[in-house]
Amino acid sequence: MRRWQILKCLGLVAIVFFIFQCFLWFHFPTKQDQNPATYDVKLLVKKVMAVWEDLEDALFVIEPEVLYKIVEQENYSDNEGRCAVFCHLTKRAIAFGVFGHKVAMPLVVSKFRQSGFAAVDAKEDNPDFRLKNPGSPPQRIVTHIFLQDMAQPELTLHVVVFYPRADFLWTSQIQMPTSDLSFGASAGAYDVFEWRSLTIDGVHISVPKSIRHFIHMAQESKFLECDQDRAQLFYTQHPRDNSEEAQRFTRKARQLLVKGKEVLDALGVRFWLSSGTCLGWFRQCDIITYSKDVDFGIWIKDHKPEIIDAMEQAGLPLKHVFGKVSDSYELSFKAGEVKLDIFFFYEEGNTMWNGGTDAKTGEKLKYVFPKFDLCWTLLLDIRVRVPCPTQPYIQANYGKQWDVPVKSWDWKSSAFNVRPNGVWPKSEWKEVIQVYE
Repeated sequence: MRRWQILKCLGLVAIVFFIFQCFLWFHFPTKQDQNPATYDVKLLVKKVMAVWEDLEDALFVIEPEVLYKIVEQENYSDNEGRCAVFCHLTKRAIAFGVFGHKVAMPLVVSKFRQSGFAAVDAKEDNPDFRLKNPGSPPQRIVTHIFLQDMAQPELTLHVVVFYPRADFLWTSQIQMPTSDLSFGASAGAYDVFEWRSLTIDGVHISVPKSIRHFIHMAQESKFLECDQDRAQLFYTQHPRDNSEEAQRFTRKARQLLVKGKEVLDALGVRFWLSSGTCLGWFRQCDIITYSKDVDFGIWIKDHKPEIIDAMEQAGLPLKHVFGKVSDSYELSFKAGEVKLDIFFFYEEGNTMWNGGTDAKTGEKLKYVFPKFDLCWTLLLDIRVRVPCPTQPYIQANYGKQWDVPVKSWDWKSSAFNVRPNGVWPKSEWKEVIQVYE
């Protein structure tokens, strides 16, 4: 055990030293380093591809600057003899990708070292292994590799390792990322994609099959791991309900989550976990079994009129429509005893808000949140989005004691961020209060 700890410490020291060297190269370049034209990127890429050629699966270029230039050069014939991509890069780090489940990553590191490269690999615990094997010793996996050709130490090749999780590909966060690295500032989630081969500047390389789709995914790839330690602490203080009723609700809520996701994904409508469903993910990495519904949020700018018909065609009949697209819009669909509530969010200054309507009085309410982005996560092994950062969103809705279960929740008065928002004129009730039982 002591020997393993010493080796682990030495490995961490090596990684920190390597990243420190990268920091020096990126931020304090020598005189000759300051001109990107002095780098022979094309030669370096050739060397890398030559080392890789007899390995089991492709090493593909994912550096955005390279991919953008390839898209720009789609009509360019390689026979013209120009160096149109690799001779015009401005970054000192070039990112490649590899599918970690198809290649023995320790073999990759060893092979590059034997070929004269300085190679440092970053490892972390396999998150899926921990979820499926609680209490077991962690399983370490290689998540990033940093390569340098000793003949050109001013350039860094960053190999990002993609691993399959649920129905997507996952990449890990780098603990000490630098500004010149295009990947690793956060963990990432990507649709499963294929690669293709092509020749650029006389170099045979591989790239994602759909470059434009990959670039789009990379821009919206940020992934948040659910905090299992927080969930474990919650269940230590508030034991899990393992009754048959609770398990049945969780199964049905998961089915509804999958079906709602399929419909909205098919329409290209972004949604996120909202209200109690978001609280359940953030607090306990699970569904709140006494909530009795599933909650989605959608930005009003992403609304599509086809949502209602698509949900009903998927077997989710409309339960109610409150408000209108321009104000406080809300939809609800039935799935047996469980319902799917969809709240549409509006931007106002530096806040976002969704509305609520009292079907008996026409009273309008507004639930105000700080502005947020969206990140990917996993709930019940389903890839979904959540507000990012999440805690300000949760705290706005449920207050500072969001970690304390509240089973008697009044949608009109319990929320910390609820505000009065006027009353619907009776002349509009037929449009803004539609209830279907």
